[in-house]
Amino acid sequence: MLALYILEILNDNDVFRPETLSEIQSDVNTLLTSEYEPYLEDDLYDRLADRVIEWHFAKKGPIKRTINQNLYR
Repeated sequence: MLALYILEILNDNDVFRPETLSEIQSDVNTLLTSEYEPYLEDDLYDRLADRVIEWHFAKKGPIKRTINQNLYR
């Protein structure tokens, strides 16, 4: 659920160039298809974290979301 949320938010043509969007989609796809063996290397997570920060600066802050009852804290 969270990987799809990241893909939804970061798939932003106003912030990222096409090759960066392709990289984001590939990274999230790797997470989604690693069902039986989770992806444990840092590279993918570092890239996505960098993209989240870039998106945050481009949009000048976070977006407000309603609480999702399906997520447990």
